[in-house]
Amino acid sequence: MKGPEEFSCRVMEQAALAPDYYLLKLDAPELAQNSSPGQFAMLGCSEGYDPFLRRPLAIHQVDRNKGQVFFLYQVRGKGTKWLSKRCQNDKLSLLGPLGRGFTYSATGGRAMIVGAGVGVAPLLFLASELRAQGWELIILMGARSKSGILRPDAFMEYGEVKIATEDGSCGVQGTVLDLVSRELEKSSFDKLFACGPLSVLKGVQGMSREKGIAAELSLDERMACGVGACVGCVCQSHDGSYLRVCKEGPVFSAEEVVLGE
Repeated sequence: MKGPEEFSCRVMEQAALAPDYYLLKLDAPELAQNSSPGQFAMLGCSEGYDPFLRRPLAIHQVDRNKGQVFFLYQVRGKGTKWLSKRCQNDKLSLLGPLGRGFTYSATGGRAMIVGAGVGVAPLLFLASELRAQGWELIILMGARSKSGILRPDAFMEYGEVKIATEDGSCGVQGTVLDLVSRELEKSSFDKLFACGPLSVLKGVQGMSREKGIAAELSLDERMACGVGACVGCVCQSHDGSYLRVCKEGPVFSAEEVVLGE
């Protein structure tokens, strides 16, 4: 697989999914061909130097036949606000694909995919690839309210989707970790995959250890360079060393990392 490259990509479409949440579709044939689930790209988010740094966004969906790459993201500051204003045929600069993605057997199995809020961003690409390899999927989605449940219909193409919201406005009332606990009591799984807030990752990590099920966690960290040079996005490993989320991650084995408070 090729290493990361810099591209100038054309915006094909951008849609607002909910307040502050957007789905961006780019014409990016080379990125589409060379990306794998769990990887990300660094997108330029200005026309000049303010803001200067690119923004890391998980690769949400890929159509290799059409050469299209999708990004699902939340507006969190000046850079992503600028990005949300891009329209059809605008050009964007990006660097990618970057990072280490998810790993899984090509012989299939039974997997649980866990996403909370915008943490579902890297999981649709994963679900599509797992399904193509013959995996049976249970997909658990959680958020505070219905507006935070992002693209459930797209996930339904690849497996059974179950939803929890803290206010009960969609699915069952509770957290996505409540769903994880229930499913683990009812069924057996070969692997767990998760992305979301730290509390969700820690919960999945703990339950995977308790049940003896392999799990992979996609971490969300602020990044400056995205290529491991600045060492600004480290997390601690179980042997006491430090790992760069952008380079050794963003996907880690649950047994590999110590998750902070």
